[in-house]
Amino acid sequence: ALWSGLAAMASAWLARRGIPVGLSFPLAWTLIEAGKAAGVLGFPWGSIGYAMADTPHIIQFASLTGLWGVTLWVLLVNGAVHAYLDLPWAVPKASALIVLALLFGAPFTHGRYVLEHKPPRPAVRVGLIQPNTDKDKWTSDVRGDVLDDLLAHTRFLAEAEADQLPVLMVWPETAVPAFLPREVEQLARVRGLVDSMGVALLTGYPDGTLREDRSWRVTNSAGLFLPGRGRVAQYDKRHLVPFSEYMPLPILDLFDFGQSSFSPGTVSGVMDAFDPPFGVLICFESIFPGPSRDLAQNGARFLVNITNDQWFGDSAAPVQHLRMNVLRVIENRMGMARAANTGISAILDPYGFLTRTSVTFEPVRFAGPVELSRGTTFYTRHGDWILWVAGVLLGGMFLWACRRPR
Repeated sequence: ALWSGLAAMASAWLARRGIPVGLSFPLAWTLIEAGKAAGVLGFPWGSIGYAMADTPHIIQFASLTGLWGVTLWVLLVNGAVHAYLDLPWAVPKASALIVLALLFGAPFTHGRYVLEHKPPRPAVRVGLIQPNTDKDKWTSDVRGDVLDDLLAHTRFLAEAEADQLPVLMVWPETAVPAFLPREVEQLARVRGLVDSMGVALLTGYPDGTLREDRSWRVTNSAGLFLPGRGRVAQYDKRHLVPFSEYMPLPILDLFDFGQSSFSPGTVSGVMDAFDPPFGVLICFESIFPGPSRDLAQNGARFLVNITNDQWFGDSAAPVQHLRMNVLRVIENRMGMARAANTGISAILDPYGFLTRTSVTFEPVRFAGPVELSRGTTFYTRHGDWILWVAGVLLGGMFLWACRRPR
């Protein structure tokens, strides 16, 4: 709540010195919202730009500005409404109406043009497995059944899609309740499935390496298996969830809050052993603009998001988590395949439209085409330039206001 208070305080201070709230507040809020999402404690959940994820035809300009540009636009629209209601009649009120019309019209026009002139795109067929595994999968008497279920779902999907066999199957985050690279029997069964199908597999699992002091370094990982080659690549989740996957303050590890003790990875999640290369986002990473942009810059042609949203239960959160990915695909103009343990699994096109989705808390398996990128977007190349513009404008307002009496 203090973040919101900072934006309100800044715009109120400026308003007392003649700066319109309808202009200062959108700039201040956008910068504050971006600050709230930065660093190891960053948390952009609920950012205003995500409110527009249900209307991708309006926010195609996110390929230019990213999430924060959408947030700023929503706030500027509200600022124009405020100005219209606050200003006196005649010229000032008419000016506010003109600005409001431009703010509404520009994204609609741009979005319509982009969608009417979509170029043809190559695509790869991807299969998604949503096993709906319960949280007791980590108990010793259930672990084998969990893997049996994953193998069966994947074989059924491969048989059902025999005429258009997917080139990649995807299991969710920590789908395999085992240190898969370290457990010979489980690893052999996964490799056997991949070899028998002749289809690549991406799956999530925990992994661990033994340090010199005999303690374990545990990671939340995703491994790529190729037919005849076994595990050819692994990505260790880099942006961990604070207070859940690790404790930002080491002293808190002395207490058991039910948290995990994962260590962050250090390398990019681009799977370039697969053709075409794709980028992996594990759960929480997909709500931030940065990781997806990094993957696009490093050669990914499409995105794969694996997650386990079981902890959210029957709430709005699984829908919100899915919708945040709408911004990721528009920002970088590439398709995404999303496999979630209990849902929502989905395929998104490069323009933010959901082409396939699943229901929650039911076992689901399906396949579909995932469209590839055709080069990098302006946002991919230049990043959050809109924040620099907002910062310069707001800084200029403060300098100007400092020279005026209250």
